[in-house]
Amino acid sequence: MAVFDFFGALVTWVVTVGGLKASPKVWQDPKHILVLRLDHLGDLLFSRPTLEALRLAYPKARITLMLSPMTAEIMRLDPAIDDLLIWEAPWFSRGGQAVRQAGYWGLIKALRGLNLDLSLDLRGDLRHHILLSLAKVKCRAGHTITGGRFLLHQPVVLRPGVHEVERNLDVLRSLGHKAQPVSYPPLALTREELDQGRQTWGKAKYRVVIHAGAGDPRKCWPGDYFHQLLEGLSQRGCAMVLVGSAKEKAGIDTLAAGHGDIKTLRNLCGQTSLRGLAALITNAHLFIGHDSGPAHMAVTQGINTIMLWSQTNAPEEWGPWGEQARAVVIQKDAVEATVAQILATADDMLKPFKTTKS
Repeated sequence: MAVFDFFGALVTWVVTVGGLKASPKVWQDPKHILVLRLDHLGDLLFSRPTLEALRLAYPKARITLMLSPMTAEIMRLDPAIDDLLIWEAPWFSRGGQAVRQAGYWGLIKALRGLNLDLSLDLRGDLRHHILLSLAKVKCRAGHTITGGRFLLHQPVVLRPGVHEVERNLDVLRSLGHKAQPVSYPPLALTREELDQGRQTWGKAKYRVVIHAGAGDPRKCWPGDYFHQLLEGLSQRGCAMVLVGSAKEKAGIDTLAAGHGDIKTLRNLCGQTSLRGLAALITNAHLFIGHDSGPAHMAVTQGINTIMLWSQTNAPEEWGPWGEQARAVVIQKDAVEATVAQILATADDMLKPFKTTKS
């Protein structure tokens, strides 16, 4: 990749006579901005503070967010965004239902038609840099994790050991904006959606959402942990709802079937939309799940969260973020010891609701 970047930079320097240079006028006052977030739910949620800060930095600009069909629903009505451009990148697909869409070259043509002044690629993917270059975006900023520095007017160095939210903000900061948000903006849910989420719980005193799956199977803990966890929460009088995607349904259905005697357990895996899931979580007292999109959604909404860590990445980079975060990260150990730790943490988090009416 270093060799590719070297020769790419050399060719760019020759063709452009000195390298890419952005017009200060376009840089400072862009009319149309494109943000790329083509990956997964957690990545999108980590980007929302940047989108909010971008809106504050450029209040008059039209901001288009380009994202996948799987995550687009959650950004509907978001005040930071004017338009959504939906395209499923084959390199990020997790094998969902096939989507009819323009191919790579058709997408380039569509982007050219938008007459884009500024783009921010928060993923730092070479394929994105090539796309935006061919789309003739006037000013391009982004990370260069997989190469392509020579295709950017403003390349941004990825800081190791720093939370992904802050690294996303670094792209906007590279344009001269301070951008210092301290919390996630709440998701833009309607009153009707929130009411429906509340009704799902009925008169439950303790409302606990459990996500026993993950988009990346490497993040999933063995079922023994969840079997014991469900028993312990049931003994505490908790109403529990199992959630997850349709792809995770088989495993979560098996978990639910093993606890048919727990009357306060509901299995809604594969039955909620992304917005419905957000409304359900927003009305919960506690969320327990792997370091995956739904857990980050709970943190975003300021819900008590127990995040079960998988060792696939570092908590300081990909864990809970924000001053409003009420979250605890728990590492996997022996089943009995770990479940005891989860239940003790749950007891502490549920204490404020002991005297609260549903």
